[in-house]
Amino acid sequence: MLQSLHIHNFALIEDLHLSFADGVTILTGETGAGKSILLDAIGMLSGKRASASFVRHGTDVFLVEGAFFFLDKKGDLSKLLQENHIEWEDGQLIISRRFHRNGRGSILVNGTLVPVTVVRRIAAYLLDIHGQFDNQLIFDPAYHVQILDGLTPALKQAREEYDDLYKDWARLCREARHLQKDEQEKARLLSIYDFQIKEIEGAQLKEKEDEELEEQINKSSHAEHIKDTLRTALFAFEGGERQKGLTEQIDAVHRSLEKASAYEPAFVELAKRAETLSYELEDVHDQIARYADSFHFDEKALDKMQSRLAAIEKLKRKYGFTIEEIFAFLKKAKHEYGRLAESESTLAELEAAIQKKEKALRRKADELLSLRQAADTDFRQRMEDTLQRLGLINSRICFHIEPMQAITADGAANIELYFSANTGEAMQPLARIASGGEVSRIALALKTTNPNQNNGRTVIFDEIDVGISGQTGLQVAAEIRKLRHRGQVFCITHLPQTAAIADHHDFIYKEEKEGRTLTRVRCLTEAEHVREIARMFAGDDTSEASLEAARQLVEQVRGNDQKC
Repeated sequence: MLQSLHIHNFALIEDLHLSFADGVTILTGETGAGKSILLDAIGMLSGKRASASFVRHGTDVFLVEGAFFFLDKKGDLSKLLQENHIEWEDGQLIISRRFHRNGRGSILVNGTLVPVTVVRRIAAYLLDIHGQFDNQLIFDPAYHVQILDGLTPALKQAREEYDDLYKDWARLCREARHLQKDEQEKARLLSIYDFQIKEIEGAQLKEKEDEELEEQINKSSHAEHIKDTLRTALFAFEGGERQKGLTEQIDAVHRSLEKASAYEPAFVELAKRAETLSYELEDVHDQIARYADSFHFDEKALDKMQSRLAAIEKLKRKYGFTIEEIFAFLKKAKHEYGRLAESESTLAELEAAIQKKEKALRRKADELLSLRQAADTDFRQRMEDTLQRLGLINSRICFHIEPMQAITADGAANIELYFSANTGEAMQPLARIASGGEVSRIALALKTTNPNQNNGRTVIFDEIDVGISGQTGLQVAAEIRKLRHRGQVFCITHLPQTAAIADHHDFIYKEEKEGRTLTRVRCLTEAEHVREIARMFAGDDTSEASLEAARQLVEQVRGNDQKC
């Protein structure tokens, strides 16, 4: 329920505060007085597109605020508010929208800043704005499906169950398509992974093999130099034909000192040291000789080791900086290869699951078809009775339901409202044959015959009765008034029959102030309410006859309420 509305610097409205109550509020006034401006302002609270043209001339920003009351304590609206961190108490919501001439704006819901997309979702639970342009909605087959599937609780539940099945089926289909469309890519990747795995495994790498090879290659590459060094050292020890070796020379020194010690005791110690040195040199000689005997240089072995190391370095450049990283790459490649290789079995499993889900969908679609046909029978009777009261005496209307062949989101091949205004004429899609006046009355009948159409929202009719008069106008007004039992109703009208159903009547008018035109709103008294209806009958030349006609019209409407 919309409790109050504050509009500031919006089009011709300078500053306006309005309070509203339950029941039917009628908004009337002369053409151009600003009735559409008021509706545009409310539209700002529902998230409709704002424009700099709405900002009052001479100002920089407009403000529209609406205070709402709702009873949805644990329902979808409450969940939506919680999701967007909006706090509320006792079902009170204040939506405030500010928009600057430079195009910048902000929306607050109970003081919390929200984007326009969120306020649109919130407003969908609060407002149901319905006018001449909104009637285009009833031409939309998706709207027809929504109406049909909300007609009975059993149908609504069956549709929810179908939707759950369809979501699962669609998800499985997407996964299967993803696998199928990647077949070429899968084959390419399998080929790459297969090559990489074979190349790494074929190398038969060992941990730290590269480090060991580098050490052996370093040693082998200096073999010639080591061999020459050993040869030189042995020659120094052993000597040759023309030169005595170091071993022989130190032995000669030892013998000479030993002879001299017989004459001079001082040479005894030197002789002993020379003998010790002789033993040390002999030991060094023997070790060098043994090393030389065991040392072999194999050029073919060196070439083989260098080739092996080069192969490992090539693998490093492709798969990792170390052998450990190459092993990690191999593990990953095997995993990816296995995953892709198994995708064929995964696809088969998906296709089997899709077939199973499709069978369940078709069973549920058959159930939906039966429930829809049963609901349509009752819908057709109630709608045609209502349309007859609204002046469409020979009209016929029903849901055209085509059974599902291929799987669809709605569980049917096609669902659309079909209509015929005259006896003997074939029923055709509503969008193709209904006139403007017929569409308005069909839209009203849809609201009054379907209790789920309002859901506690404030319903706003913007001249839905245009092009209607006389007894038909009375019937249209009566149908609008029925909605007061389901919630708050606003109706902008030029039709006296509609104005007569008012529980509250607001008159919209223009006045000049300091050379500026302003839109004003005044809540009418009972006498003013009758006088305004008389004006709508006779124009500005209100007479006693028109006043009497207005009083009788109001009494007739109230008498109809008592009969109901």
